Amino acid sequence: MKFLERLKKSGFSTIISTSHYYEGYFEEDEENRLKKIEKLNKVSDNLEIKVGSEIFCSPDIVKFLNEKKSSTLAGSRYVLFEIPFTNNVSFFDRMIDSLRRNGFLPVIAHPERYDIVIDNPKIVEEWHKRGIYIQCNYESITGKYGKESEEVIKLLLRHRLVDFLGSDVHRPGTYKRIKFSVEKIKKIIDDDYFEVLSNRNEEKVLKNEKIEIEECEEIRKTIFGKYK
Repeated sequence: MKFLERLKKSGFSTIISTSHYYEGYFEEDEENRLKKIEKLNKVSDNLEIKVGSEIFCSPDIVKFLNEKKSSTLAGSRYVLFEIPFTNNVSFFDRMIDSLRRNGFLPVIAHPERYDIVIDNPKIVEEWHKRGIYIQCNYESITGKYGKESEEVIKLLLRHRLVDFLGSDVHRPGTYKRIKFSVEKIKKIIDDDYFEVLSNRNEEKVLKNEKIEIEECEEIRKTIFGKYK
């Protein structure tokens, strides 16, 4: 109930509840989560909650989805997943190919926080060209996850490499800082792009419509070794 109150005050009207799914650690099947969401929707006072998952990467990700252990975003083809913060994933390409082959649209969660992206942000460019959608956290822009993650999200926003913004909230108090995050983001991008990130693309997910990935300006490295 505290979450719902904070959500409304922050200006949200619809939320996809992306519970973590990590085989053997965080597991609650879609049926149980839907029952809980149904109860919440009855008392949510004009705030609509949809089912989803943030799935820890696995070569069995399609199996998890087909067996309803984890969920797509709001019943669409979009699948939100995360990778380890500090390690490369040997089966990454195979996992993406499996998702796409089975009709799913992959969305990678908070890439600005991964070491491989901090070391080389151009990898996000490669992911985007491959049809992987990019979801960044609102609060990354505030330095919550460190200065390096803050610089990466600024770079990705400048190059229009972000498709969604997510709250990544684990406790109600976080919503108090969303409006501050929005103010900082709007200093980097124009109002139209912010509308795309915060409303238009989300509406397409809810309608299960495919988002066309735009061609973006290439990230370059300066002679001083800094990405721009």
